Amino acid sequence: MPSRSLVDPNVAGLTDLPQIVEVVRDASRRLPLLARPDLTYLFWESTLRCNLKCAHCGSRCEPGRVDPELTRDEVLGILDTIAQDFDATRIFVSITGGEPLLRPDLVEVVAHMTSLGMRSCIVTNGTLLDAERASQLFDAGMRTISVSIDGLQAEHEIMRGKGSWARALSAITLARKAGFPVVEAITCVRPSNLTSLPAIERAVRDAGAVLWRLITLDRMGRLEGDADPAMWLDPWQVRTLLDFIERRRRELAAAGDPFGVQFSCGGFLGPRRELKVRSNDGQCFAGLCVASILSDGNVSACPSLPRSWAQGSARRERFSSIWHNKFGAFRDASWRRSGICADCSWFKLCLGGGLHERLAQPDSFCWLDRQRDPV
Repeated sequence: MPSRSLVDPNVAGLTDLPQIVEVVRDASRRLPLLARPDLTYLFWESTLRCNLKCAHCGSRCEPGRVDPELTRDEVLGILDTIAQDFDATRIFVSITGGEPLLRPDLVEVVAHMTSLGMRSCIVTNGTLLDAERASQLFDAGMRTISVSIDGLQAEHEIMRGKGSWARALSAITLARKAGFPVVEAITCVRPSNLTSLPAIERAVRDAGAVLWRLITLDRMGRLEGDADPAMWLDPWQVRTLLDFIERRRRELAAAGDPFGVQFSCGGFLGPRRELKVRSNDGQCFAGLCVASILSDGNVSACPSLPRSWAQGSARRERFSSIWHNKFGAFRDASWRRSGICADCSWFKLCLGGGLHERLAQPDSFCWLDRQRDPV
């Protein structure tokens, strides 16, 4: 494995010294949180049930799945204790699944979050959202909806099932009509839809999306151990994706177009890319300002982490006690300086990449390597 250094042409961009300085300045945001964690972002994994059975689901969600879930009263009670122990007005709650719209109490829970001062969004496959539900969520105080759009119709439905594409696009339109100011499309990029990105952008914009987030797949859930080359971008394809995002962000800014395009969920990309493909660098804030309440009440940092990384149960302990007294492995990054990170010159900025990627694919989680052709 070649040394990761400042002279790597794919990741460094040494001639752009101001860019390097800006990336270092942005990365310094995480340093105070290592010593003094500050909860501002909370995932609520509302359910592991789903009306679809997507080929790439990281949680193996599907119809008919039966798992212990927090009841309505348990969720409301946990939220109350969080509001008592933290500044709720600084907490943004991302409601994930499974499919959150399968919970009959979703609107009531959202309204309770709003009453406590929390802001919220849902991440949905979109197929269950109708005009009435969209209006109810908006009236309950939600202002952001994220809808999965994994390609044009054929590519999307290979992953998510027949009929899902039109309904997902319809969900974007319905959310905008209901008054949502932030409606985001999320696309999992893989080799088969890489060349369709301009057409996908047109489709989600025509539907009403104001943001478009592009992510890549991880080897977890139904893709654990998967070696199918149709799912995974090679280094040239990774660079092609990042080039596309960088170019579109530059073009949109030059045109004064408010539509947002960004790369998301990848680890540190190196100063050549960081802040050009997203507004903040790709640091992992799991356990520092980010926590998760899982569907069964367990408390973790990120819902994409293995269940064994849960730090306690909000059914048995006060959430704030878990937050303040656990999470040691997330706040002491020294153990991550091992393996391919042991002698990396970027470690102090990266701190070992995204933890969920590191655990899911320990030999291929580094985004510096993923941009670089093998030698």
